[in-house]
Amino acid sequence: MKRGKLQWQRHLSPGFLINDVVLPRMSVFLPHDKRFFELFEALAERAVEAAELLVDLSNDYSRLEEVSRQLELLEEEADSIVHEVVHELFFDHTRVTEEKGDIRYFVHNLDNLIDGVEKAVRRVTFTQSLPEPVIEFAPVILEAAKEIRTAVYCLREMRCKEGSLEARCIRINELENEADEINRRWLRKLMTTPTSSSDEVLARLLVKEIVDILEDTMDQCEDVANILETFRLKGGI
Repeated sequence: MKRGKLQWQRHLSPGFLINDVVLPRMSVFLPHDKRFFELFEALAERAVEAAELLVDLSNDYSRLEEVSRQLELLEEEADSIVHEVVHELFFDHTRVTEEKGDIRYFVHNLDNLIDGVEKAVRRVTFTQSLPEPVIEFAPVILEAAKEIRTAVYCLREMRCKEGSLEARCIRINELENEADEINRRWLRKLMTTPTSSSDEVLARLLVKEIVDILEDTMDQCEDVANILETFRLKGGI
């Protein structure tokens, strides 16, 4: 009887034997389809492009109309990518609901990064000159977007690049802290400096809204880093 049992076990190499019960070898949290990697990377590239446009604007305010138009196109492309990811998830029966939720949350927050930049620039079109906070936020957002892009490319080879992914997430959180400091400094200045006219009050409120949008954009970067950490902890997507 014992010999027969051992012979039976030899034919079960694709699974695990626990208390004489065979469990299939699972591939949970491993990549099921390279198509998702391609979509993530396309979305991350557009996030970097959006952040680069914000830096371009901070260097040359005369490009406002052109930058605004390009950001609108990028935002539309990003939305299309997100819709495609959701569509792919709907017909993906290899993932559990929790995995699908992680992926949807990830692309939603990455798309929000692009939306945030586009929204801030749209507000800038109502100003007479480029608000100083944009100049301070722009390089921080760009660096965060580039770190996200690098991290997203790590997802294809999670086992080999886990250390790099972790380092990118740590740096993104550091950049979010830098953005918090910029936000606090400008909030204090905007709320405590005396104004001399109602027009100045309105202009200041507009600048404050832009600051709030850019700060929220950096919060989205941190949310992206958090879900990337979730992917790392689970061993993949």
